[in-house]
Amino acid sequence: MNEPVKTLGFPEMHPMQVEALTDLINRALHVALLTDDDEIIKEIEQSADEVVHLFGGQGVKVSIIT
Repeated sequence: MNEPVKTLGFPEMHPMQVEALTDLINRALHVALLTDDDEIIKEIEQSADEVVHLFGGQGVKVSIIT
């Protein structure tokens, strides 16, 4: 039979783990923005949003101000 999978969310994680994950997401978004390619930016934003939601966060939204 399938056993329940135990997972951790942001509240259960060590603060250093949360910081490392959010730093990685921030850096990925920054690199995507440097490409100036709307498709790449959208893909990275969607991936980052999914990851943050999976860990119980509110999600990610990128706003570009020129």
